[in-house]
Amino acid sequence: MVPTAKNLLTLLSNNDVTFFIPPYQRNYEWDDSQCKVFWEDVIKTAKTNEGGTHTEHFFGSVTYFQDEGVFGEPTKLILIDGQQRITTTMLFLAALRDIIADSSQKKYINSRYLKNNNSIDETEYKIKLKQVESDWSAYKKIILSEDLSTEDKLSAVWHNYNFFKTKINSFIKENADYNLSKLIEHGLDKFSVITIELQPKQNSWENPQEIFESMNSIGKPLSLADLVRNYLLLGLDAETQNKYYHQYWMKIEKTVPKQISNFIRDYMQGVTAKPYRQASENNYKELYSLFKKIFANEDAENLLYNLSKYSEYYSYISLSKSSGSVAVDKVLDDLKQVNVSTSYSFIMMLIAEWKKGAFFDYDLVNILEAFKVYNYRRRILGITQNENKTFPTLVDKIQLLIKAKDKKREMFQILSKQENSMRLPNDVEMTREMETMNFYSFKYCKYFLALVEENLTRSRPDLSDSHLQIEHIMPQKLNEQWKKSLGDDYEQIQQTYINSIGNLTLIRHNQELGNKSFNEKKDTYTNYSGLQIAKTMITDKNDWNENTIKDRSIWLIKYILEKIVPIPPEMVRTNNFVPKEGKHLSFLELQLIGSTIYFMNDPSITAKVVSDVEVEFEGKKWRLSPLTREIFTRKGTVNRSGTYNGSQFWGFDGMRISDIL
Repeated sequence: MVPTAKNLLTLLSNNDVTFFIPPYQRNYEWDDSQCKVFWEDVIKTAKTNEGGTHTEHFFGSVTYFQDEGVFGEPTKLILIDGQQRITTTMLFLAALRDIIADSSQKKYINSRYLKNNNSIDETEYKIKLKQVESDWSAYKKIILSEDLSTEDKLSAVWHNYNFFKTKINSFIKENADYNLSKLIEHGLDKFSVITIELQPKQNSWENPQEIFESMNSIGKPLSLADLVRNYLLLGLDAETQNKYYHQYWMKIEKTVPKQISNFIRDYMQGVTAKPYRQASENNYKELYSLFKKIFANEDAENLLYNLSKYSEYYSYISLSKSSGSVAVDKVLDDLKQVNVSTSYSFIMMLIAEWKKGAFFDYDLVNILEAFKVYNYRRRILGITQNENKTFPTLVDKIQLLIKAKDKKREMFQILSKQENSMRLPNDVEMTREMETMNFYSFKYCKYFLALVEENLTRSRPDLSDSHLQIEHIMPQKLNEQWKKSLGDDYEQIQQTYINSIGNLTLIRHNQELGNKSFNEKKDTYTNYSGLQIAKTMITDKNDWNENTIKDRSIWLIKYILEKIVPIPPEMVRTNNFVPKEGKHLSFLELQLIGSTIYFMNDPSITAKVVSDVEVEFEGKKWRLSPLTREIFTRKGTVNRSGTYNGSQFWGFDGMRISDIL
């Protein structure tokens, strides 16, 4: 290892070498914020030196090792660290070259820094810095002043090249007489670096991979995707690196662009059926450490092959790419609409089994339909806690689904055996929530109303249509006509029902209906809305008031429960979760606090649930079993032991509480 202090431009102007960024390196990723810092450092350094005070700017380290090159061409130096900074420098120089007016200065920048005049012909050695494959096309065309394709212009190299052109042009406007060559002479030429040349062939301890991982790079931290790519490719010989990079890693980059770190984390979850923290800058290294442990004994090529294959499955979910089945794609898109990203690992492993032939298309659709209903119900109730921890563990249940004859019912059975926070909400809980919730403020209000329309007509409205609106039938601001039609209690009625599900509909209309009369609204709903949901249980009414809103709420709730989020009949009213071990009756888990329960032997005897374990009866708080004994004592029919399991003698909404448990 030979560390040397060098001037950045001296390093870049050496025509005896050409820098190569190896395939295991990350793509160029600097953004505006980092380019802005670079630009400001150049300006600050230039102005300080022009003012007569000598200064330099330290630009970090550049680590490389020499690789076998081609006879007659410049020496090939493989960059281990410094890729982002050197690429940014080259883009700045290219932008300066293309703006500067003096042709001799243009030629100087081109021949001294951007191209290599010692290269025999127009090979990759001719350009001073060879990029990774995904950046190469755009970068090469910028350096050679060629036209870029639309795809090329999506790259960060093109974006940042234009960023510097914009900055330079703005600088010229503010400093009309300024000689732009001074930005090099007094600015960039004062940037210093520490170069570290590795000699792995002579010194085995100078392992490029180990050194790369231990270095603290300037700029954006390495993502999980970067670290995994380096881990899988860096220890291989150059020929194998290029082969695996093009055969596997490039496919991953093209299949799940900008989502590779998330995909890798979800793949880890899918393989282990365990939850891991979300991929972010704060825990990339932690996830990388786990990745190495999980796949410590895995062959690099086999792992890359699996990653490339599973990235395709992942793209069906995360990017809505075609899976090859219209029915599967539809239910995957429905799931994506209600944000089920925490379940991607589970769904990906289901798709993998489907692709292996373990499921027919309709099997997978039925499983996903059950999972969709489960998530729809939880979204209506606003329940999301613990999904990130629980969904990955469902991977362990896939074999049960493969063996099951009725796969949809088996999926429901699996989902109904989670703990309370992950429960499959029953119809009682759903009804109670939808009767009172502010449906207008519900995040997925428009989506669920669109699902109702789809079930009514087999056509789902386009949610991106700007004319598709959520309409309050009883308006948010009441005029005198509406107050009169609602009656003396109009304030209470509006306050109670304005945002209830029964008072809302979808319309496709380009004008606000506001507080127009009900008859005027009916005319619009009938003739101009283009939607059945704006007619059903509305346009057949003569008046719109408390009773009609209640009636439509009852209809809509029943319709959603039976047509959009149906669950097996035996689960409609039961408690679809498994209580924690060691716990007894919990009214909190049963979602019964505030409800009235009744004595099964005499329904005229009722009690109000007031806490997790207590009810209120005749103004006094009781636990359920002692209260049961008290009632039997009063009736003179108490049993010999005097002990009772209270949940067996009390009911709610037609069901014995012990049956709900």
